[in-house]
Amino acid sequence: MAHAGQTGFSEAAKALVGEAYDVFKYIAIGKGTGQGASDTTLADECDETGLTRVECDSYKTITTTIANDTAEFVHTFTCGATGATVTECLIGNSGTLDEGDKLIGGDLVPAAVMTSGKTMKITATCQVKAA
Repeated sequence: MAHAGQTGFSEAAKALVGEAYDVFKYIAIGKGTGQGASDTTLADECDETGLTRVECDSYKTITTTIANDTAEFVHTFTCGATGATVTECLIGNSGTLDEGDKLIGGDLVPAAVMTSGKTMKITATCQVKAA
């Protein structure tokens, strides 16, 4: 993933102090490019069958440098009858198309050409560490 989403910072901070927050557990893919840290949505989020925003198959902490310092999000998409060329991805806290706060997101290189029945597994990580 290319960048952290600025809108996700407030939700992450709320979690640190025990205030009410929305859990980052949703993944979305899209057909656009060039989204930056201040963007809250994908350039062109997929709405094709099997490629829509969903709750990740799994989300948990893993160890990168110190114990449990990284959030890992994993999901496998299976394309329906209508395909798409997937070029972007985000992890967010809403299951609704083009809504919510973005934790992380970025362009996928290379792009994935999805056709009927084809699967694509995405693993995204977000490490919590000093800059």
